[in-house]
Amino acid sequence: MFHVANIVYADLLIFCVVLNSILYIFLTRQQSPHSFSTRLFRQMIAAVTFVALCEMIAWLAAVPNSQSLMPLHYFSNALFLVFNTLPVAFGLRYLDYKIFLSKKKSFQHFWGYLTPVYLNFGFMIYNCFHNGFLFSVDAANQYHRGFATYIGNGVAFGVTVIAVFFFFQYKIMITGRITQAILSLTFLPVIGAIIQMLFYGLSLGIPSYTLALFISFLLLERDEQFRDPLTTLNSRAQMERRLQFKLKSRDAFTSIIVDVNNFKHINDFHGHTTGDAVLKEIAGILVSETNLEDFVCRYGGDEFFIILETAKDIGADYIQKIEKRLASHFETHPYEITLSYGLLYVDNVTAYAVEDIIRIADLRMYEDKRRRKQLSL
Repeated sequence: MFHVANIVYADLLIFCVVLNSILYIFLTRQQSPHSFSTRLFRQMIAAVTFVALCEMIAWLAAVPNSQSLMPLHYFSNALFLVFNTLPVAFGLRYLDYKIFLSKKKSFQHFWGYLTPVYLNFGFMIYNCFHNGFLFSVDAANQYHRGFATYIGNGVAFGVTVIAVFFFFQYKIMITGRITQAILSLTFLPVIGAIIQMLFYGLSLGIPSYTLALFISFLLLERDEQFRDPLTTLNSRAQMERRLQFKLKSRDAFTSIIVDVNNFKHINDFHGHTTGDAVLKEIAGILVSETNLEDFVCRYGGDEFFIILETAKDIGADYIQKIEKRLASHFETHPYEITLSYGLLYVDNVTAYAVEDIIRIADLRMYEDKRRRKQLSL
């Protein structure tokens, strides 16, 4: 049986497993479980939980002079030492996607992020023939750390530093919240792992990563749960909070309300399934011409709201790009798709309230709609 006294060493790990399991289940049951960002975040949680379970079992099986628990003690330590850097790889892949928003790039870079895992796997094979190189369990069922353990963790630290340096080469694509998430998912686990390596008997690597997960969830993933379920865009409530923040910060920005012309005709003559597909395609087009720090939401029905985070008045250029992409995308469809725009550049010379911005942009959108109808007559 497991030694009760060893729970003292494993209680924090047990707490982490429970906490991570709750977060994983919560994310699985939300509206956006199929969001690629959420999927990567769940994979990161699963990796942390798996490593925590391995370390927890290793501590519980470390009963002195227990021959029956020795195989379990050895096997759980072997799994832990091979995969203890796996959360680092998944964490870097998650950050990679949040910065570049490219599934392909995040997948390609992921193989590089796995370098410490490959190395530890090789060390484990070598350890089978040279016991003690990575670790050993003696006849008294006592664990002994090998020199290769420090090499594997050192490589993991190196990969993390290189990845962070690489990320910050693209500062224009990194917002304040992403910066905080990068610091949380890299420095917190590194500090916890260093302390764990320096003081044998402490298990702070996984708890540090669990804390980093929850900080990152609050910074980046929580908003994913409030996205529009059809288009996966931000919600109207998020848009209003974003406008409030922009007005308080007094930074210039551009706001645009976008409306799909004659959308009812598409629903009536081509069906609501086609209408839903059109909305998703338009959402993708609107997002494609924005930067990561910009904001796009489904305002309601067939209307969208965009906030361009730039001090320059680039609204007209953005609309021109959307019009070109729209015409190219729908040229082979059996129906015509046109949009109307309500554009407002906010430089805070004039005092605005959130309601003022929405009202003015809405009025300009309807003016544009009337103009387009007159031109089509």
